[in-house]
Amino acid sequence: MNQKDRFIYPIGVVASILEISVHTIRLYEREGLLLVRRTDTGRRIFSGKDIERLHCIRKMIQEKGLNIQGIKHLLAMIPCWRYNPACSLKAYRVCPAYQQSVAPCWALPEKPEICVRADCYTCPVYNLPIDCDNLKPLLHDDNY
Repeated sequence: MNQKDRFIYPIGVVASILEISVHTIRLYEREGLLLVRRTDTGRRIFSGKDIERLHCIRKMIQEKGLNIQGIKHLLAMIPCWRYNPACSLKAYRVCPAYQQSVAPCWALPEKPEICVRADCYTCPVYNLPIDCDNLKPLLHDDNY
């Protein structure tokens, strides 16, 4: 297993690494910008990939001037069918994340049918490597 994939960081350590509060990390989780794994006792644990994602979120807020709703809107516009073999173009076109563009599918209160039984943390779309400085390649939809 790659070191970045290992869940070894408790929330306090992640907050310290990123120089943000634990409350901020919990806020990003509540808002659906971040999916969190938990131990058997319910404690949040993070991987290196989670830390990279949080760093990107912070960068979009601090350097790019986006707010949480803006980030959710951008993530909702990623054409899932392009990255997730389980999602067809037909399913994508009726997906609430695509239709409403208010939040990515993993952050919607009601999941699209294709996602109901899926583990969103392992979704290819959630795990896309995000270049915070250039999101255009991720958002490009070949059908437009």
